[in-house]
Amino acid sequence: MRTIAFACIVIVVGSLSLLFVHRTSSSAATPNSPFDDYGNICWENEQARLDNFAIQLQNQPTATGEIMVYAGRISCNDEAKYRGNRARDWLKKRGVPSHQIIVKDGGFQEEVRTILIVVPKGARSWDYPSSLSKEKVSVRRRCVGKVFARVLCLNK
Repeated sequence: MRTIAFACIVIVVGSLSLLFVHRTSSSAATPNSPFDDYGNICWENEQARLDNFAIQLQNQPTATGEIMVYAGRISCNDEAKYRGNRARDWLKKRGVPSHQIIVKDGGFQEEVRTILIVVPKGARSWDYPSSLSKEKVSVRRRCVGKVFARVLCLNK
């Protein structure tokens, strides 16, 4: 009988210690997945996604919102920077403080890509995908509206 009681205590204590280790180690962990990840979508649809991101950041005022933007393989000069700043400005317009937003130019991928990450206070930034080498990229000097391939929303 004593052996069974002792085994139960060991199991309970072991379970509690595992729970404690998991909670303390996850506070400084890297975020597991993006909040959102999208390609070249129309501006109205991007605004809706950014609105959801703004709500999440407002609900977590100590977290940082990272916006990583990749220009496409064929793109305009500074297109990723333009898209990132446009997203940041929209979040600020929706009430997210500037100090809570970080914009990163990821370089180039095959297609335009924006990744939104919520990074809790004390956590490391997410490990972003790598970009294409400069040899595989074609940057256009003359673009209309700072983006190479503007997408129109279907409801317009």
